[in-house]
Amino acid sequence: MASLTKKEEKLIVSLQQKKFRKTVGLFFVEGDKMVREAILYNFTVKFVVSVADFESDGIEVRLCDERAMQRISAFKTAPGILAVIEIPKQGTVTDSPITLMVEKVQDPGNLGTIIRTADAFGVKTMICSFDCVDHFSPKVVQATMGSIFRINIVVQDLFKYVEELSKSTPIYAAHLSGENLYEATITAPCVLVVGNESQGMSNELTAKVTEKLKIPMSGDAESFNVSIATAIMLGEFRRQLG
Repeated sequence: MASLTKKEEKLIVSLQQKKFRKTVGLFFVEGDKMVREAILYNFTVKFVVSVADFESDGIEVRLCDERAMQRISAFKTAPGILAVIEIPKQGTVTDSPITLMVEKVQDPGNLGTIIRTADAFGVKTMICSFDCVDHFSPKVVQATMGSIFRINIVVQDLFKYVEELSKSTPIYAAHLSGENLYEATITAPCVLVVGNESQGMSNELTAKVTEKLKIPMSGDAESFNVSIATAIMLGEFRRQLG
């Protein structure tokens, strides 16, 4: 096993910024679980950096001490292992009972949780708008807890996508003036749209929604966090669709 070089250390630190991830086509994950899931789901792992021995056939390993690991980690306390991974080529939107569309979600924790939630409810494809936070940023990746490796995430123009949908495909979204979620009849295949944390969906996309659904609340809060609202909606969709 070779030691981590200064050049490699500099590369990993640079991957915390979107422009460098895009330039070199790489991102990184931290923690034993995340590293092993990247390998399990056949992502191209360029090399692993670890403070201890790490055995995995055919994958290069760089050893470093704890101080070097802390310098390259995105965490306050480094887990002690990370993997530098090739960003896969973007896939295409495939037919699915539920397609999740995400518009302009900016918080990494929110997007990561949405990806993890979508995975938990069997969503295979997510479409993110160009102005969403980058789903390969370290904070988003870690918040997915491995779901980033199982969801087909496509970044494209949402308005153009819905324009090309069949007129019979329902487009659902949470809305305060909508029908009670638990009294509505969900049909598939369908699209569920979630919007920005503070502004919600754009007017342009809202105009394309065919069925607005309201999540009933009995407390005094005005609204749900976007990731919580997504979980509630997907839970009911999955209950009805089986």
